[in-house]
Amino acid sequence: MFWRDFKSQAALRSAIRKIIGEQPFKEPFESALISDLIVERHYFCSTRNLRPLRFRKIPGYGSKGYSFEGDFSGLSTQHSIGWHGVSWDKCIKPPVSDWYRIVRAMRDRVEPQMCQYRDDHPLCEDCYAAPSDEVHHSDPAFQSIAAQVRDFVSDEDVADCLGSWDWFKVDDFALPEDHKITVVFDQLHHTSKLAALCSPCHNKTKKKA
Repeated sequence: MFWRDFKSQAALRSAIRKIIGEQPFKEPFESALISDLIVERHYFCSTRNLRPLRFRKIPGYGSKGYSFEGDFSGLSTQHSIGWHGVSWDKCIKPPVSDWYRIVRAMRDRVEPQMCQYRDDHPLCEDCYAAPSDEVHHSDPAFQSIAAQVRDFVSDEDVADCLGSWDWFKVDDFALPEDHKITVVFDQLHHTSKLAALCSPCHNKTKKKA
C-alpha cells in the first residue's frame, strides 16, 4: 500500500486529478484528501503541521494547465501566509535531496520551452500517426544533462543555489538567474535535441532507459 487506501502513486494521482478536474478555475473548494496529503507528505508543511483547508486552481501553462494554491489563513506561523502556491503532485513523490530539488527546478525552468515545442509539433515525431502528447529529450537525455551539471559543480554551489529560497514567498524553488548551476544547465540544455511524442512512443523511451 502506497498511502492510506491507495495502492500506488498512480492511483492517488488519478484520484486527486479527478477532484481538481471537477472544480472551476479560481473557485475555492475543500478536499480532506488533499489537505491530509499536504500536511503529512509535503516536505515543508509536514514538518510544521501546516494543513490548508481550502484550495483553488489558477489558469496557467504546463502539462496541468493550471497552478495550484492552498489557503493557509489563520494558521499559527511566523509569517501570515494566506493563499499560497503548494504542489500536491510533489507530495506524492517528494524530493529526496537538495540536488533532486535542483533537478526539479531545471525541469520547471524548461517547461515553457517544452510546451511550445509540443505546440509547434502536433504530430508524433516517431510514429507520425498520433498526436504528440509529450516532449522527450532525445539526445542527450535530460538525466544525462543533469548529471553533467552535477559533475561540474561543488556541494558548496548546490547549497548556495538553494540559499536564497524562502518557501513563505514561493512554494516551488526556481533556479536563480546568473547562478553557476543555472548558467551551466542553460548552456547544456541549449544543445539538446527534443522530440514531440505520443504517449505510447514516449513510454518506449522509458523502457529503454
